[in-house]
Amino acid sequence: MLPTTITTTAKKKPMLLINDAQRHRYLVRIHIVEGIAFWIRFIIICTDLSAASGNIVNNAHDSLRYLVVILLFELFTSFILFIADSLYVILRYLGRVFYESDSDDLCNERKYLWPLATLTCLKQIDCYYDHPHLILLTRVCILIGFWLLRFIAFCLACACGNQYSPRGIAYAVISSFSLVISVFTIITEYLHYKRLWTYHPQNNYDATYNKAHLCFLPYSLINDQRITEWGTSTCKRGKKCESKSLFHLLVYHSGEDQFKPKHDEQNPTVFGFHQTKTNLAYIISQDARGFIPSLKGMLGAGVYFATSINHTETKAHNFGAYICVKVSLGRVYRTNKREMPSSTEKYDTVYYEHESGNDEFCILNSEQIQSWIITVNEDFDVNSNDRDMFNETLYTPCF
Repeated sequence: MLPTTITTTAKKKPMLLINDAQRHRYLVRIHIVEGIAFWIRFIIICTDLSAASGNIVNNAHDSLRYLVVILLFELFTSFILFIADSLYVILRYLGRVFYESDSDDLCNERKYLWPLATLTCLKQIDCYYDHPHLILLTRVCILIGFWLLRFIAFCLACACGNQYSPRGIAYAVISSFSLVISVFTIITEYLHYKRLWTYHPQNNYDATYNKAHLCFLPYSLINDQRITEWGTSTCKRGKKCESKSLFHLLVYHSGEDQFKPKHDEQNPTVFGFHQTKTNLAYIISQDARGFIPSLKGMLGAGVYFATSINHTETKAHNFGAYICVKVSLGRVYRTNKREMPSSTEKYDTVYYEHESGNDEFCILNSEQIQSWIITVNEDFDVNSNDRDMFNETLYTPCF
């Protein structure tokens, strides 16, 4: 049995702060307030430490056991965040002063500084290569972890103030206000994460989508739009990569990379690539039937896919939107001739092995398609007056 595509749909709603520039301004301002609040708390706790360390009357010296822990929590959370925010400002707003192009030596250093500036250092862990959509979510989780540690520090300050007043009282008051501000920071950061993976290039957030449609990926985030050497993949696994993630494929692999099924593999699941007009891609994403098979073609009736993104440039009749699919080939009929088999009853897929390596295949039933991601080159959509004005510069450093 071939896996089938479930075509139930889910309603998509526009999110808060969808305007990238506005949301970024909010984030910058909130983080500036967070930084100022940190230094106020830091000065207060250092003052309390200084006073407590020199006072042995009425057991006030014992308050150090609270104050030292509070200081360590602040250094581990707010100080790290302050350093990251400061580095982000330097790289984003002053970076062009230090380098002129992506080939400069400093750019290589900048490549390692960005993960620290955006708190996405964990993206180097192998699992994130298969799930790049989790990178920014991990940043949100880190901020939540920082908030929890600071809440513990707040509780310790309250306990310290209760036993060794006035030690810890001023810190607890300021901390209570800054914890509320941090809640707004976390909410805005989550919206920043959500914005990327709920992006709709046609700016239609009320549409319903096929269950197999995973998302629209901004064209500026695919591998070939983020590299300086054409045809280079950013995937560290190289040619040995066996990832089955559509997200990984588009974000880390070159359009020249091919994904061909093995000859001895039974019922293989592979990646396929289809290029069409932007308006047709929108229709496919919203249609409960998904892809509608063509009635004719060199390999017969069905849905046609290339084995790499670049090969769609010579095979497609319409251009503008790339659809990357994960598809089950089922029973495969292989041929090196441009012809359809005499009988298709025993096969689910006709696979054409091109002499130059530009293979393509035709699936006979669109239900063989398990999922897909669509990326739209907006240069082909210049006549659209209602586009989602996505700002890729806010996200590319995270990948």
